Amino acid sequence: MNLIKYKFLLLLFLSLVLPDFFQAKADVGEKFNNKIIENYTEIIGQYPFQERRNDIGIFYDFAWDKSNKKIIIKRDNQNLPIIRFSLFNKDIQPGVSIKKYNDTDLSQTSDKEIRKLHKQNVEAKLTFKDNQIISLKPNFYNYNDIKLSNFYLEFINNIDTNKGLLEITFRADFTNKRPELNSLAEGLLGDSTYCTTYDAGPYPIDEIHIKEYKYDVDIRTGTGTPVTEGCYPVYFTYDNNEVKTIRREYGIGQFRQVFNFKKFPFDKQKLKISITSNTNSSQNISHVWPKTGYGSVHFLTPERGAFLGLEEYINKISKNYLKEWTVTNTNIESEEIILDNYYSPYSNKIHPFHENSINLVLDIERNSAHYVYKIIVPVFLILSVAWFVLWIPTHHLESRLTTSIVALLALIAYNFVFSDDIPKLDYLTALDKYILLSYIFCCIPTFMSIGFSRFIVRNQRMVTIINKRLRAWLGLIYLLASIQIFNF
Repeated sequence: MNLIKYKFLLLLFLSLVLPDFFQAKADVGEKFNNKIIENYTEIIGQYPFQERRNDIGIFYDFAWDKSNKKIIIKRDNQNLPIIRFSLFNKDIQPGVSIKKYNDTDLSQTSDKEIRKLHKQNVEAKLTFKDNQIISLKPNFYNYNDIKLSNFYLEFINNIDTNKGLLEITFRADFTNKRPELNSLAEGLLGDSTYCTTYDAGPYPIDEIHIKEYKYDVDIRTGTGTPVTEGCYPVYFTYDNNEVKTIRREYGIGQFRQVFNFKKFPFDKQKLKISITSNTNSSQNISHVWPKTGYGSVHFLTPERGAFLGLEEYINKISKNYLKEWTVTNTNIESEEIILDNYYSPYSNKIHPFHENSINLVLDIERNSAHYVYKIIVPVFLILSVAWFVLWIPTHHLESRLTTSIVALLALIAYNFVFSDDIPKLDYLTALDKYILLSYIFCCIPTFMSIGFSRFIVRNQRMVTIINKRLRAWLGLIYLLASIQIFNF
């Protein structure tokens, strides 16, 4: 009785307090949105860059340090930092290594010092790995870097190799710093999230595009979908005296993949989930938006949470219900997408388009036991029956022919049994080559028996010697060819 009374009082308290709490929070959010409108009337509709920089526009790639659980500058085997993007000199391609900044050896310089060097407003001489030297002068440009804060891979639901599709259940969080709003939030916002009730001005975070095969609103929540009535999918958050916009994508997503089956069924695949910034980065002021009179750089960069979320999937691999594949590694890589002939519908001009994006990479390996025990081993046993014909005396022609032909027919019949398990492609996989090789060597005993029938009467001894040598050497050739096919 006392328990029932306690529950009743608790529900009564919550019913009285919670509405006021949420209403108060909504009021604060509304005040903040109104404050933005009141104080930024003159810039509503303009693009909110995080900062304006004045340096040589060189940016280094990122990598994940698994042992220390932190993001570092990506380096090559000589510990030289690797370029991700160059704004002012397009001859500097992504992936090249820098040996020196002026006279500073970058292989002996910490990540922190490298970043500090490249933010200087001074002319710099860069020495590349191949000893090529390029001088760069600093210039002004606008800068934005949206963060993939978290990426939780809940499940891999399906890997459809016939359709080239990867289907996963996931949750992704994107954050974008808004330093121009910090003064407005001070003394008003608390440590919480607030709904965006006004579509006031552009939100850079809303331009992030997850390149899905199909967006199904019944199983996905995110871009362009109001979370509640009158509330946009972009939220404000205020932490450590800093305003950020935050966007969450979650549900089931399908992603196109390119598979390479040349080593099937012992193949390893690299699955990619591409997330793009959907914005051009260029020094040419006529090729970027908005028209501020400066070049601009837009990045999409993962934070620690994204790497840790992918690693967590490896740790809970026992929950992976997709038994045909094993996930061996996860990573996040940068990619610069370059379109040399991009047509702008706004300016009616064609110009280069440089888009900085990231790829979430899943390395998977096929569990090949099914194909070994149900295809490779049975085919080998059928071939062995045909091959043992060469141990039947050469003058028993009828027995040799009957056995070899029955084995060949058995191989043909068994091929129809497992034909649905083999991908139908316009090139030969390793398993296709093995089966074709087995067909050839299954036919050889039949050809040999027919050929020996012409010479056995004339020279029985010579036929026996040839038969003995062929069964040894051809058997060895078959084994070596099989090993070569599967690259064991």
